[in-house]
Amino acid sequence: MATAWEQSYLTLRRRLADGTYPAGSRLREEELAAQLGVSRTPIREALRRLDAEGWLRVVPNQGAFAAEWSRQDIEEIFDLRALLEAHACEQAAMRPTATGVAALFAACEAGEACMPASTLAAMETVSDANVRFHQTIWEMSGQARTRSMLGTLAVPPMILRNFRHFDEANLRRSLAQHREMAAAIASRNPSLAGAVMRAHVEAGKAIFLAAAPQGTTGAAT
Repeated sequence: MATAWEQSYLTLRRRLADGTYPAGSRLREEELAAQLGVSRTPIREALRRLDAEGWLRVVPNQGAFAAEWSRQDIEEIFDLRALLEAHACEQAAMRPTATGVAALFAACEAGEACMPASTLAAMETVSDANVRFHQTIWEMSGQARTRSMLGTLAVPPMILRNFRHFDEANLRRSLAQHREMAAAIASRNPSLAGAVMRAHVEAGKAIFLAAAPQGTTGAAT
């Protein structure tokens, strides 16, 4: 059974993901505690974790605010990811391990099993499988600095928000690219692995920007 802070975390995360709390909106501890029927202590713990994961930002002496990004932020983040993840994918293909390759295909299967992802819960599962897939590549690359930089760029709320703008055809294309990358890594084909990853990230960027309003955007729209 989930503890009070874990249940609070899950509820707040779901509300940030579905847009209940719009980008930039302030989350007040006392109001959240009243809404969820708990004390402020578990709310404070939940907010701390959500801040660490990028779902919101905590400003000293002001409080917690739902995450938001400008179009320039989005473009810069995706451009950097395209460069770094392509590099990581190439490096992973130069030194694949049986454990790593198995993890990649397991993540592929987890995402594919949720199709069609017609609910928020299914979309979250696809997003989680996507995170595991990419993080496995980072680990397989053996590039500690690259892995560290990517960890600050590929934040979960941005990934989930991006996936929510994918229609079924785009989701299936994305999952197919995962399969193609996993196969290229397994067969030690760095150039193909890197090229597919670059196209994969660029496609995500195009979908994200097409759905984003001019100005800033948050964890959900």
